[in-house]
Amino acid sequence: MPDPVSVAGSDAEKSLAFQQTYGALRNRLIAFTALPLASLDRMSLQKAVDEIGQTNEERTLK
Repeated sequence: MPDPVSVAGSDAEKSLAFQQTYGALRNRLIAFTALPLASLDRMSLQKAVDEIGQTNEERTLK
């Protein structure tokens, strides 16, 4: 995930970068907290966490 601090451009472009990063992190946290942790073995949990951490582009390449 790109660091929004490194975005160059207008204030609106910088704000958009922060909003996009916030949204992506929020979505990942929601997906993680929705996992059925008690019913997942270690390998399944690792796979689920790895999938949550992937970008949309990485998912598309699979």
